[in-house]
Amino acid sequence: MTASSPVPTINIKIGGEPHEVTMYFGRLNELAEVVGSFERLPEVDFHAPTREAVLDICLAPRDERGRRIDGETAAGILHRLTIEDGAAVLDFAKEHLSDFFLGRLEKHLLSLQANGDRLTGVGSSLSGLVGSASETR
Repeated sequence: MTASSPVPTINIKIGGEPHEVTMYFGRLNELAEVVGSFERLPEVDFHAPTREAVLDICLAPRDERGRRIDGETAAGILHRLTIEDGAAVLDFAKEHLSDFFLGRLEKHLLSLQANGDRLTGVGSSLSGLVGSASETR
């Protein structure tokens, strides 16, 4: 995650009633599974099934432990959500996903840099094995 991580909670109204959405790792992990990668973040805005899945993950009723309540989805909520609040939820999810994907990539790159000498050594060893590899049929 970056030094300026997104706000952890967003407050919206559903049918005029206040509703709070907090980004926990479990919810973020569900969102990351749906979106898949940083490159696919625009699908949150432009691909209807992805947009609907993101709204469902963010708005579906959950128990006190954060687990979805069996059989409950956000489908009944969406018609009571204003366009502005719907867009705010999508932006909230994208900010967290972007921070997550880029943060993981940054950590991966730091790991590669820290282990550069080791990786170079492994690469040299593997390239030396090419001539001694047996042919399989």
